Amino acid sequence: MTFKEEFLTELEDCLRGYGAVPVIDPDALARFIDHVRRLPDDDARLRCLERVDQGSGSFWNNPAVWWEQVPRFGIGSSDCSELLDRMLDEAISDEIDVLEMEIRELPG
Repeated sequence: MTFKEEFLTELEDCLRGYGAVPVIDPDALARFIDHVRRLPDDDARLRCLERVDQGSGSFWNNPAVWWEQVPRFGIGSSDCSELLDRMLDEAISDEIDVLEMEIRELPG
């Protein structure tokens, strides 16, 4: 399964009510799912999300992405591209935090 397929599956599970987070505006999330589905597999943001997550789980295991971004999507803003950008920003920020912590733990 590709990263994009896995991402879509998780979002669709949220839309159906048994995913990682509850959804406040199902119509907005459905539009976001369609937006992600239409992206090419080599979309730079999807590739970055996949790469950021490979080592630390900074995307899939990030509450700032899944508990703050996804449930509230459609309340105030329903710009699909903006949501994907915010998800990427949160994942990258988390990855930087993880790397900084690992560097501090290095001996010497």
